[in-house]
Amino acid sequence: MLGFLKFFILGFLGLSLLYGLLTIYVRSLTKERLENEWAEMGSIGARDDYVEQGLQDYKKSMRPKLLLGVYIFPMIIFCVVFYMTNYM
Repeated sequence: MLGFLKFFILGFLGLSLLYGLLTIYVRSLTKERLENEWAEMGSIGARDDYVEQGLQDYKKSMRPKLLLGVYIFPMIIFCVVFYMTNYM
């Protein structure tokens, strides 16, 4: 059982690192997309305000919540495999 907890904690830390890196990467892609949209629209208004508003809208959308699947799916798969190998 101790090996399970050790692997579970190390896996959680690894998934946390992966989640953090993915969050930074997707946010930077979104920011770049918003800056390109602002330039294509004819540069109307302040760019920083447009990008900030777009990032606020992004935070409220479903996409950042989908990144939580980085935690959910591997943990479920690991627990199912652990249960099947030890109790079936």
